[in-house]
Amino acid sequence: MYDLKDTIVAVSSPTSDEGVIFRITGPATFEKVLAVFKPAFAANKPGIASGGVVIDGGLVIDANLYLFVAGHSYTGEPLVEIHMRTNRSVAEVLMGRFFQMGLRMAGPGEFTARSFLNGRIDLAQAEAVNEIIVSSNEFQLDAAEKLLAGRLAEVVSKIRAEIMDCLSLIEAGLDFSGEEIEFISCAEAVRRLCGIKDELQRMLCGSISYESVLELPSVGIAGAPNAGKSSLLNRLLGKKRSIVSSQPKTTRDVLTGLLELKHNRCVLFDCAGLVMEPCSIIEELAQQAAIEGLRNSSVVVFCVDVSKKDWAEDISIRSLIESESLLPVVTKSDLLSGQALSECLAKLEGLFGAGLLAVSSKNGAGIEPLCREIDKKLIERFSVTAGSESVAALTARHRQAVAEAIENVSESVDELKAQNDEVAAMMLRAAYEALCAIERQHIDDKILENIFGRFCIGK
Repeated sequence: MYDLKDTIVAVSSPTSDEGVIFRITGPATFEKVLAVFKPAFAANKPGIASGGVVIDGGLVIDANLYLFVAGHSYTGEPLVEIHMRTNRSVAEVLMGRFFQMGLRMAGPGEFTARSFLNGRIDLAQAEAVNEIIVSSNEFQLDAAEKLLAGRLAEVVSKIRAEIMDCLSLIEAGLDFSGEEIEFISCAEAVRRLCGIKDELQRMLCGSISYESVLELPSVGIAGAPNAGKSSLLNRLLGKKRSIVSSQPKTTRDVLTGLLELKHNRCVLFDCAGLVMEPCSIIEELAQQAAIEGLRNSSVVVFCVDVSKKDWAEDISIRSLIESESLLPVVTKSDLLSGQALSECLAKLEGLFGAGLLAVSSKNGAGIEPLCREIDKKLIERFSVTAGSESVAALTARHRQAVAEAIENVSESVDELKAQNDEVAAMMLRAAYEALCAIERQHIDDKILENIFGRFCIGK
């Protein structure tokens, strides 16, 4: 998959016309950089060098070099970063010169892949690097940092040691099966393996799925027809994403947009107004789509029209929504004066059994507090698990490995009880190998390609 004999190069900074960072690693790193940089610097010595990079035609661009030696760099190989203030055209010329000198363009994630292959980080930590780069909220970042910190590796390493200890005693008994020597009794082996199985199950059940925080949380806007949902969507997004009309039931499909909050990014969606008895097949289908979307959302903003005289319909519609995190709001608050609005809010609080936030899509009143409340709800929803120091963040690949280990340990226990010690030992070895796949290098190239192929070039 990766040829570690090659010296590779890539632009590792965002593309801009102000500055650029070139990253070079591999056995010929210092030799190639010395050929384009002046004055000369001490090869194979860590530090920072200032000078200039010679571009074709004698053009020299001021640059700083950050020099890392083998064994002490991110990749474990000689590594140099060239920091220059220049434009894209000059950067392209310099890259062309590097290619002429025999350097190869780095593949996606190849710098991190080399770090993994050279033993600088384990595979779980390598995956974490990309997740940190692409994280879009603090919960994704927290989960990725757990992986990068190696907490998962620590837990897995402890369980692997317990499995290996038990396996060694069982296999020792097999080696001396013709003699009256018992290294571990069947009852003791079963007890220890059941304990290991419980540890693995706690690890699986007590962890958060990394994919669950990688997906942006969704926030649904719900309510009766003409409750001001589409206007609220447009106001929150700062653009006309949904058609607004005084005529009810104009929204049929689920409309979405990306909402930027202080701590989160989320998918905000508006759906058809809910009714207790749909009048047509179109209304019924629109309602089914709305209820399904709201059921799967992280937060539901439930809109109640303040200008209505009776809210019995809204209370009935509220019962259609299954959500653990509901945020009721009073819309069209600009239609009432201060005292009348306060009296209305007090009445609605009694009807709904919760306080309601007053908002106006027309003049923007209450929009900022609503954004803060949505942000707060998302933090409460995700930080209980993602923010806990004791909780591991597992990717789908990790969860599969742990589940496979649990199954093999369970089968080993069954075989021990049936006095099939040799088969029990074989199943324990399979459990050990399943856990090794989380962090060890003995994993096939196809899996590595899938992992590092998601990285951007230069990382």
